[in-house]
Amino acid sequence: MVNNPYPERSDAVIEELANRLHAEYLAHDALPLNFPVPVEEIAEQFLGYEIDFSETGIFSDPDILGGIDFEKNKIYVNASVADHDGRYSFTVAHELGHHVLHRDHYLQSQSADDEKILCRMTGRKPQIEMEADRFAAALLIPSDHVSKAAAERVRKVRTIGQARAFANDLITKNGFSNVSNSAMINRLKDLDLLPSAIPYQGTKTRRTYGPPSTLTSLKKLISKYRRMILRNLKF
Repeated sequence: MVNNPYPERSDAVIEELANRLHAEYLAHDALPLNFPVPVEEIAEQFLGYEIDFSETGIFSDPDILGGIDFEKNKIYVNASVADHDGRYSFTVAHELGHHVLHRDHYLQSQSADDEKILCRMTGRKPQIEMEADRFAAALLIPSDHVSKAAAERVRKVRTIGQARAFANDLITKNGFSNVSNSAMINRLKDLDLLPSAIPYQGTKTRRTYGPPSTLTSLKKLISKYRRMILRNLKF
């Protein structure tokens, strides 16, 4: 790839772009605002991506959770997260962040001789990965909604145990059923809704671009039908 760094996006800009994507999806099908945010439908039905699962090649490492191929319009998800709704949804939302924030720059900067894979395996996350994480959190947990819900809590949070209980309460009472406890805590931290003494919860590395060597289509279908059944049972 041409040595042309990605422009950095402020947290405020990332929040605005995540809210815009959600609003455009709702307006496109004249849908009401409901939670959880259906990131799978946004990816497949609104943006035209195909979501595939893999457990081989680079995805034999369970710490590599996902990737995106802009040219083939595919989002890849490690099969190890297929049955974990929170991790699955955050991975898809993270890749949607790359679509919104980095796709145009990536395609414009790519040359014919470039490799299609850009991968971050260990160490500090590069800027674009941190931006995609922020986008995913903003898309799944809109700031206005969670801030209003968090303001209703009377007791102060002082320990990580209390933070986990608080996060679980927000998830359960506000429809964030596709958000993990760790993701909720990190979102509350981002929005300064938890004290600084509460640490961020650990996350795993996400592969950014390029296809895996093979795909596990059966697991994709089983996981998708499982989520569809669970959603239908709620109504």
